[in-house]
Amino acid sequence: SWRRGHVAESLCVLSLRLRGYRVVARRFAGGRGTGAGEVDIVARRGRVLAFVEVKARPDATTAIEAVGPRQQARIRRGAESFLKRHPDLLDCLIRFDVMAVAPWRWPLHLTDAWR
Repeated sequence: SWRRGHVAESLCVLSLRLRGYRVVARRFAGGRGTGAGEVDIVARRGRVLAFVEVKARPDATTAIEAVGPRQQARIRRGAESFLKRHPDLLDCLIRFDVMAVAPWRWPLHLTDAWR
């Protein structure tokens, strides 16, 4: 549900902040209907800019498996669109992460989930 996703996302933001990330954007959409894609969380730590997909599922494995090639492409398009609007971040090291949220568990952060 939308609410569960929102709670999962907020938990991930908290988890990232506790580990020294600065959240640059949440629910970034490159433009509805443009095919530009969207990204749940954009977070930065040092020179690393992470585009994070949040998945809430009954368990972490199912959550990670839920990010297939089509979603990866959507997130990549979202990242490209985000960087066009924020050229000052182009010198960052770009990374795609997945954060899996399962009930009663702290989010599992899979860094560099795909290239």
